[in-house]
Amino acid sequence: MNTEVYELARAAREQGLCGLLGAGEGLDGLARFGAIRIQGRDASSFLHSQLTNEVNELEVGDGNLNARVKRTGHLVESFSLHRLSDVGEMGSFLMLGELEGVRRIAQDLDQYLFADEVEITEEPGDWLAIQGGDAGPILDEVIGADTDWSELAEHSVVEGADSRVVVRSLTGDRGYLVSLNSQDRETFLKLADAAGLQVLDGADLSGVLETLRLEAGQLRVVADCEGRDRLLPETGLEQHAVSYTKGCYLGQEVIARVRTYGSVPFALRGLVLQAEESAEGVLSSLPSPGEDLRIDGKVVGSVGARVQSPVLEAPIALAYLNRASRTPGQELQFECGVTAKVMLLPFYRAPDAEARVAFLYDRAIRVFAEGDEPGALDLLADALRLEPTFADAYELIGVILGRSGRYHEAIDFFRRLEEVAPDEPMVHTNLSLYYMKIGDRTQAEEEAAKATTKQFRTVRWQSKSASEIADDQQQSKLKEASRKKAMFAQVLEIDAEDSIALFGMGSTLAVLGEHEEACVHLARAAEVDASNSAVYLRWGRSLEALSCELDAVEVYRKGMDVASRRGDLMPLREMEHRVLILEAGLVS
Repeated sequence: MNTEVYELARAAREQGLCGLLGAGEGLDGLARFGAIRIQGRDASSFLHSQLTNEVNELEVGDGNLNARVKRTGHLVESFSLHRLSDVGEMGSFLMLGELEGVRRIAQDLDQYLFADEVEITEEPGDWLAIQGGDAGPILDEVIGADTDWSELAEHSVVEGADSRVVVRSLTGDRGYLVSLNSQDRETFLKLADAAGLQVLDGADLSGVLETLRLEAGQLRVVADCEGRDRLLPETGLEQHAVSYTKGCYLGQEVIARVRTYGSVPFALRGLVLQAEESAEGVLSSLPSPGEDLRIDGKVVGSVGARVQSPVLEAPIALAYLNRASRTPGQELQFECGVTAKVMLLPFYRAPDAEARVAFLYDRAIRVFAEGDEPGALDLLADALRLEPTFADAYELIGVILGRSGRYHEAIDFFRRLEEVAPDEPMVHTNLSLYYMKIGDRTQAEEEAAKATTKQFRTVRWQSKSASEIADDQQQSKLKEASRKKAMFAQVLEIDAEDSIALFGMGSTLAVLGEHEEACVHLARAAEVDASNSAVYLRWGRSLEALSCELDAVEVYRKGMDVASRRGDLMPLREMEHRVLILEAGLVS
């Protein structure tokens, strides 16, 4: 472990980071940065047919995360793509990424140019990056643009006379990449230093960016796919860099088939390593990047890049893990002597991400209730970019797509939800429904059986296999619910009108999956104490579990009235969300 880099990375998280990206001495990884210009009359249609994400629908000033794959669906490189101002009738795009990576894509794309009127050239010059910190005043001073920088979407582009700013995070924090002439570059660096940002270059910048990008769970193909080709869905990039509605592109059939008809055998996860002695010793004990991880003589995956995390104050690593070993929260003991806890990426999220996700989800529900399906889906996609583990967004996208008859896409999102919430029976209930819609009765029956099995496991808390280690928390929760059930029963024998005991018994029965009995107790709790808004929320959830959506809406509306009068904002908002969703006909 490089102690100096660790401390610089810690300071960068606290103060913000400014660095010079390019082909200079000592630069590698994300710091060795480059840009490719693709322009011409056919630039948009050509790129649309070659890349995984949307191109034709990008407006000037917009961009996205994108990728290039082989015909087999294996990932070649990921990068960001941005639409610049058109020159006459010629479309103009900028591809940004690691220098060697974008050069490789440029050469690859050039081989597919036949009659297309497209020119592919490397953009000269270096880039400056600000990651974290307050960049607005610095950008205003140097660029001279009157822009509300904080409101720009990720991957947006602002073009000046001799400058260009791209909104792009390399570290998980809000970030900007800036292309300036040499004179303005010096002014920019001085302003960044005066603003308290940590200004780095060379090997220090490379090391710090590598640490911060690993905490943010951002993929580098050359570092994180070492030793073997990876299907794009194995890397998790399909959440951010794949459009399932754009039509045909190179590798599209494989990617769509993988996500629709079964989860990938290996998927990228984070590992938080237990360091009883030194972090350096634990990190060095792992196999080399790309080599196998084993448990009890069996290969369970392969390990990738690793680093000491300033945010978690623990060693972390990326790994591709098999189905039995990638459940979040699962603890793995590898043959190399390292013990690790599995996490969904990222390890680090920007401090304001949670509030932004809640806002986007709330807005998506309201937009959909107004009949704007595409707008709702865009908002939910933005929420997932900020919080890839946000199960409610996956569920809502899935049912919106299903309601629109886009069953294959709905299946894809419920497959993703299965990885986020592996113990949730309703995931398989919905999958069964949508497989039946597309005429795959065999798969529909398999999903229905899985739903029954998981429901049974939840209620009876069966003994677990090695692959169900992560059920420990759920099992403990159910045991505690069983204990509380007996306790509340004793209280209700003494006083059958005890509102607290009625609510407690109803909530406990819901945890145990006994929703019919839960509704009986919660209905009685509402009669005894009609002012407890939490009763209506829990009651409505149990009615939904019993597929009694109309009754649930009625209960939620009563609860909303109570919550409004009492000022109970959290249950009020959640019940309002459920009513909007149910009345829009989303719950299947």
